[in-house]
Amino acid sequence: MKTSALINFVQKLSSLQRVVIQAHDYPDHDAIASAYAMSVLLKELGIDSIIVYNGEIDRISLSNMIEWLNIPVSHCSKAQLTTMDKIITIDGCIGERNVTDMPGEEIAVIDHHVVTPPNNLWFSDVREDYGATATILFEYYQAFNINMSKDVATALLVGLKIDTAHMTRGVCSADLKAFVMFNQQADLALVNKICRNEITYSELNLFEHVCQSVKQTEGVGLATVSIDCPKNMLGILGDFLLTVNELDVVVIAQSSQRGIQLSLRSECQYVDVAKVVRDQLNIKNLGFGGGHPHMAGGIVFKDFLSEFITEKELHLSPIIDSILALRSTRLHAG
Repeated sequence: MKTSALINFVQKLSSLQRVVIQAHDYPDHDAIASAYAMSVLLKELGIDSIIVYNGEIDRISLSNMIEWLNIPVSHCSKAQLTTMDKIITIDGCIGERNVTDMPGEEIAVIDHHVVTPPNNLWFSDVREDYGATATILFEYYQAFNINMSKDVATALLVGLKIDTAHMTRGVCSADLKAFVMFNQQADLALVNKICRNEITYSELNLFEHVCQSVKQTEGVGLATVSIDCPKNMLGILGDFLLTVNELDVVVIAQSSQRGIQLSLRSECQYVDVAKVVRDQLNIKNLGFGGGHPHMAGGIVFKDFLSEFITEKELHLSPIIDSILALRSTRLHAG
């Protein structure tokens, strides 16, 4: 991204009455923090904006972050959007299935996932090698030489830490630089409080549940969730199982009204779980998904459940077989 392109884009926004900043559906900490940082940045430059999302905010730590930092975010159904609105999508991309098409014109994408933005946007900044969109927003503040408030730094540090599993995966040099600067400006006590309080007491049974259901095949763990579980909790359960010494790839699956919801984690350098999801779902039109080499999510469409589940059990054979084939590369390389 060239600074001149960013500056030209913001200058173009200055003529608008209102800008809509949209996080991806069922947003996470990085999405909300980055949208918040963008909104504050635009305000400093004289541009009004609102932050919206679709789906639910179903993580207690994210709800706490929003409440404790007074982040002004609204569900799209309450935002009174119109076809005249101009929309910036942050931590997501227009055209992806986890970004709802809202009233208004999508004019920009700012993201760190493997996505392909439309060609007709006013501005596009996609950095697949970055650990979090929070780092991109940090560089925007630098580009405009605007001092970052403690609240913004706090939110962005939470987003960066959680998206990178506390700086242990998918981290590039830009993330490290942002991390250092955030630590100098953020309320570290509040950051730690938000990050530590990830689950509620009622969710403790989910860990027992996945421990009982997990099955291991050559270092790949498959766990099914058959009790009520918030969508974004699947990632926490996947990270938990990845701490098991014998597992270096984990797949968590949960049946939903739409099909089978998936969350994948990998610490095996040969297994790019985002590619697995795209190859086995998107390309075959059996579902959709995406993410990063080390963490991804997806959904199997209800019409194609027979390829992933029998009457007795959910096996996810196409996905598990693909992971095992990639993981075997390590054996051949060794």
